[in-house]
Amino acid sequence: MQISVRHHDKTTIFDVSGDIDFANSPEVRQSVLHEICESRTARVIVNLHQVRYIDSSGVASLIEG
Repeated sequence: MQISVRHHDKTTIFDVSGDIDFANSPEVRQSVLHEICESRTARVIVNLHQVRYIDSSGVASLIEG
């Protein structure tokens, strides 16, 4: 899995590629929560276009964000 971050106006966009599973879902959660809580970004988009597989822990990480 790879995560790249880009900014557009007041929006942060996370481009995620690969698989999101139990092994790497904490990385997704930490990235999104950091951007929301610490950076105080008003709008966050998680682009899952290049994600081939996501398990329940990955879904839980996105919901928590």
